Amino acid sequence: MANITVVSKIRFLAGFAPVILLIVSPLLALAFIEFGNVPSDIKEEQLAAIKYAQGVDAALYKMEWGRTQPDGIQIVVDQQRRFADYLDSAAHHIYTAEQRDKLGELAQAAKPTLDAFRHADPHDEVMNAKMRDLHTMVTELENADEAALDQYSDAAKSRARQLVGVVIVTGVLIPMICFALIWWLSQSMRADLRVIRSELTNVEENPTAREASIARVVEAIDQALTRQGYPKPNPMLADE
Repeated sequence: MANITVVSKIRFLAGFAPVILLIVSPLLALAFIEFGNVPSDIKEEQLAAIKYAQGVDAALYKMEWGRTQPDGIQIVVDQQRRFADYLDSAAHHIYTAEQRDKLGELAQAAKPTLDAFRHADPHDEVMNAKMRDLHTMVTELENADEAALDQYSDAAKSRARQLVGVVIVTGVLIPMICFALIWWLSQSMRADLRVIRSELTNVEENPTAREASIARVVEAIDQALTRQGYPKPNPMLADE
């Protein structure tokens, strides 16, 4: 098995950080796009759910007001239709299980109550109590919608913290670790090359180094060291 050389280690470390960034960058881009959509998601989903719940409550109040008017039956029928429309719209903007449960309870209780409400006497206390119960259920739904908005906000904050962590690790820590390792490896290699240059100088001073076979080896090593930035020392500078 071939030994892993210092050059191989440096190449690996030099390529590791860019590869990680290449892999993570598309994911980060998608994450930033997702965060850019957070305001519109809140408006289209969470705030819409609150608006529909408020519309349901308003429809109930208008039913109670409408039956005291001359064309009360028509007003009640129209508001019950609006009630059903808002309820159906709210069902398409559910984020939590609590919202689903509260909406289901309201829908189940509303159908028989509103069917009886159309023909009930305005002074029927039993029916009035049932309508108050519906108002209470709508309030609970509104509270669930507001809690869902808080949960969505908390989830967005949590994802933001995770994204910051990923950016710090991939964009700062990994490159800095790779840089530190490359620096450490290059320092070790620098010291070794200086030792080789020093020992080669000693070899050149040996009379046997003038033999043709040895001189070729010494010359090849000298040229290799020169290419790596370790030329033969200048005697004039050395004397100084």
